[in-house]
Amino acid sequence: MYRMKQFAAMTGMTQSKIRFYEKHGLVLSDRMENGYRVFTPEDAFRSNAFRVLLQYGFSISEAIEMLDAKQDTAEFRESLQEQHRKLERERILLDYRQRRIESVLDVLETDGKVDFKLVHIPDQLYVNASHGRDFTVSMENEKVLAEYYDLLSITSCARIITKENLLDSSPSVDPDYINTVSVEEEHFLSPYAREHVKRLRLGRCLRFRRMVTREESIQKETFDGLFEYLDDHSLAISGDVLIMPMFLNLDGEGSDIEVLYVPIEEAAGA
Repeated sequence: MYRMKQFAAMTGMTQSKIRFYEKHGLVLSDRMENGYRVFTPEDAFRSNAFRVLLQYGFSISEAIEMLDAKQDTAEFRESLQEQHRKLERERILLDYRQRRIESVLDVLETDGKVDFKLVHIPDQLYVNASHGRDFTVSMENEKVLAEYYDLLSITSCARIITKENLLDSSPSVDPDYINTVSVEEEHFLSPYAREHVKRLRLGRCLRFRRMVTREESIQKETFDGLFEYLDDHSLAISGDVLIMPMFLNLDGEGSDIEVLYVPIEEAAGA
């Protein structure tokens, strides 16, 4: 038999955690006549078995449920296999997050200066959260949007400016708010989502990276540098433009960093 302090030292647990385990039936202490709690070696074994399940990434409630289950069954092996698949998916999502942070750090090192680069971008599968400033469509797309938000490591909240809107004579653009994912990651989507998304054709694009305020971002004059670059290099816009946010100032007063992917083709007569 072990007293509380001895049991804590032996298992590496604090006394408050031991009480938590007691509350959930993971260890079953007894009390001596003098009122002191006492524990057995079996309690230490159960607590360590519980922590092994936590090491595998199971939640506390899952580990509690599994603790007394038979562990030489097909059901238990399937639980481990399913957990392995879950952790592999989480690892992939973490890789995406790291790459996103690295790309933002790279931009911040340039102080957010305007930057142009020719790139090839995979087509995007997207779902509308708005048409311009009208967000009623989000109710129609609620199920798919929820799935995209659950995959936010690989999906992105973005905007689309139609080619017509960018080239017309209006003083500002009115982009659609969307949630999007690369076609290369289509396998992450459910069959239902794949049936209810739209496809944005990109391919050869001019990447236009800029720092603008929230108000400036929709003003046509802030696209002057883009049009000058296109003219200087005999390029023309061939499709709708994707805007990906990289850094947002939540107070709306500072400058946002955003990347525009502009589908291009050789200008006529070039």
